[in-house]
Amino acid sequence: MREILVALAGSPNVGKSTLFNRITGGNVHVANWAGVTLQRYEGSVSYSGRRLRIVDLPGTYSLSARDLGEKVALDFIINERPDVLVIVVDATELKKSLYLAVEAMELYEKVVIALNMIDAADRRGIHINFDGLERGLGVPVVPISALKGIGIGKLMRAILEVAEGRAGRKEPLRVDYDGLERYIAKLSGLDHGNYPARWAALKVLERSLPPKDQEAESICEEARRDLAIDPLSLIIASRHEFVDKIVRENVKRVKVSGPSLEERLDKLILHPLFGPIVSIFLISSAFFIIFTVNTGFPFNILLRALGMEEASEVIESYSLVGLLGSLFEMLAGASADFLSSIGLDPLWVRFISEGVIGSLGALLSFVPILILTYIVLGALEDSGLFPRAATVLDSIFRKFGLSGRAFFPALIGIGCNVPGIIATRGMEDERERIVVGISEPFIPCQARLVVLLAISLAAFPSPLIQASLMLSIYMLGVLIFLLSSKLLRTIMGWREPTELLMELPPYHRPSLRVIWWYSKANVIHFLKKAGLIILFMSSLTWLILNIGPSGYVEDPSHSFAFMLGNALTPILSLAGLGDWRYALALEVGFIAKEGILSTFSQLAGSPDPVSAIRYMGITPLKGISLALIMSFYVPCLATISTMLSELRKLKYVALAVILELSVSFILASISYNLGLALGLS
Repeated sequence: MREILVALAGSPNVGKSTLFNRITGGNVHVANWAGVTLQRYEGSVSYSGRRLRIVDLPGTYSLSARDLGEKVALDFIINERPDVLVIVVDATELKKSLYLAVEAMELYEKVVIALNMIDAADRRGIHINFDGLERGLGVPVVPISALKGIGIGKLMRAILEVAEGRAGRKEPLRVDYDGLERYIAKLSGLDHGNYPARWAALKVLERSLPPKDQEAESICEEARRDLAIDPLSLIIASRHEFVDKIVRENVKRVKVSGPSLEERLDKLILHPLFGPIVSIFLISSAFFIIFTVNTGFPFNILLRALGMEEASEVIESYSLVGLLGSLFEMLAGASADFLSSIGLDPLWVRFISEGVIGSLGALLSFVPILILTYIVLGALEDSGLFPRAATVLDSIFRKFGLSGRAFFPALIGIGCNVPGIIATRGMEDERERIVVGISEPFIPCQARLVVLLAISLAAFPSPLIQASLMLSIYMLGVLIFLLSSKLLRTIMGWREPTELLMELPPYHRPSLRVIWWYSKANVIHFLKKAGLIILFMSSLTWLILNIGPSGYVEDPSHSFAFMLGNALTPILSLAGLGDWRYALALEVGFIAKEGILSTFSQLAGSPDPVSAIRYMGITPLKGISLALIMSFYVPCLATISTMLSELRKLKYVALAVILELSVSFILASISYNLGLALGLS
């Protein structure tokens, strides 16, 4: 028996993804929609002897194909023609969320309305006549709570009934557009390809679809001239009137005494002055906890500054990164001993133990921070705080050609650029997503912070100057991120991002089940996509560092990497770093920025990275120059791999690398030569 294709559609924040995971039980296949970077979630489930394939369409407020999400959803409905289209609406905001449902029913007849968050509606004193809604819309209306699992069985039965033709509409919904009807009739008689004639006529009048010929253009002009008003305004008004009438007849609100907790919270969080401060504080605190749990920072630094070396080492060793590092060191050592005992060539022993197993360790070291990041992101999204923060920060970011959605990738990037770039998936504007993805590596990540700290301690004796340098680098990174985003939009001729239209969902306690579904799907997607690239490139880089013209080398100064580093010294000398050892350390930093310190330690023969940097003859001027280059030059291998996976075009990754190399060398050269001109050393 043929499987039933079910598509889930709905506005953002109505619980569509929660319903998808509830139905599929987390058994999800994650991919990208063809030709675009939006993620496609698809799952299968058996119910009442039938196999159902469930596809979660991108969240959208309309089906006008104005942005990427709308176009993907519309193309799927038109071309795939699902057996059932489930429209998820918010029971607490029926007037707003039924608009999309009406537009969808004008396009497609096989529709089921899933009235989500019915439990929240009850608590707010909202009483709904479900039978009346069904009669008014002509499709099954099923009250559910996707979060609590209420009504899911009834929804599945309604889906089967519509798929088998036992319920629902036989033809699309017809809304009365009064004075526009004669023009709709004229346009309906023209050829509109795969689109339903009446629906296409409406979209041509709305200017969402271009007129296919001169006749269609003439009809549109006639309508605008005769009615003396834009047809789009009449269409929107008629749909709202249709929705208002149904809601008025079937929804009764009972007033709840006193302002609700949600209203009091919104008064603070959406305040034009205090809102951004509160949002930044709450979200920054959450991510501070992530990186503390993951690496022990900054408590390890504070303890070391207080002279408590042992306590600092304990925190570092028993952090998630420390534990994973110890595990893979043991695995690498054990594999090296075993492979040597069976007589394998030393080159292959080191390649497998250090190149392959070491690369695997580097890859998996990102998993804890990704899981924790997605747990926090999922909680923020599910609680209702995420869209509110984007709303209040929008006006600030818009001055730099970005929307409020850019705040989250930027904030996450302070911990690690990898999840920061992945977080750009939440952006509806494809061009804004590309711009933020290219500019993201200008945000100094946690790994660069560790190197920056060592450089500061080695180059400057004063704690005040050390702290000032680190703070200045971070502030400069954020400024460059914003300015480069503005510059990229200007150079590429891309318009400003679309206005931020965001439904503010009700606050509620985050569901652990929903957060787990969200985190698991995204981490698996990262391991499948960027993980393979990281493994390959890490292994390749190991070979370059350990092989030279004469074959395998113990001393990196005889490797191909040294030859490349030596070629770079004339350029680095412009910034006061004309020593091949600096070039080699920066090359290793391409794999992971922490590798810069280990390279200095190996070259100096000192386990203390601060002493090793001092051994290099570092001066305050060279320290500033090295700090600028290290903070803003090429992104690490994992970041580049993730950029390639997410942006999907090599030219964008190349642009990011060229931009960051140029900015870092220009800043370092200017600062070094300006210092020399001022007589500094």
